[in-house]
Amino acid sequence: MRDREDPGQWHGAHIVDEQELSFSSDGQAKKRARKRQNIVFTVMALLVIAVLTGAVLVFNGTLKLGGEPTAAQSPTPSETKIENAKCPAVNFKYQKPGDVEIRVLNTTDISGLASDTAKALEERGFKIFSLTSGWKSLAGTTGAVIAGPDGYAQAFTVQRQVPGTVFIYDEKKWGSRVDLALGEKYEGLEKERKLDTSDGKLVCAK
Repeated sequence: MRDREDPGQWHGAHIVDEQELSFSSDGQAKKRARKRQNIVFTVMALLVIAVLTGAVLVFNGTLKLGGEPTAAQSPTPSETKIENAKCPAVNFKYQKPGDVEIRVLNTTDISGLASDTAKALEERGFKIFSLTSGWKSLAGTTGAVIAGPDGYAQAFTVQRQVPGTVFIYDEKKWGSRVDLALGEKYEGLEKERKLDTSDGKLVCAK
């Protein structure tokens, strides 16, 4: 007697029934769904990273969203036309002490004058580059602030700290570093409560 044929076989080949077909379709659908979810999550993560990065750049001032240009974007005095380089007749902004580097010179025979003044300036936040002596021609004066074409605003800031000093232009002086030469009439820094930090002009040597 001939064996009963397996209903799941046809001439030796397996027949896929409705249940197996449904299971296969569900598996493929689940894979496609997971793939779509992964894409959505990846895009969302990238958007979050982009937003956070932008927020950080705006917060620290690297990225500006319009408005007034920053000090870094504003032209420096050397980039603008100065009609009288030796004594510019323009207003300068008072700079942050931490942005001003000073070399203090003692032109007198008073011992410790440069070091005492440098210490007082450091206490106000200024950066001291070095201490030295010289400029004997300033004897009998309060002193002078010497700077080059890139140091006008810095010289103006230092001059406000030491009333009575005059500005001397040195075209060969590179960068924004300022020399503060102290004379015999120097009596100390301006009192902080009287310090004028508004815009103003340099007081130049006659």
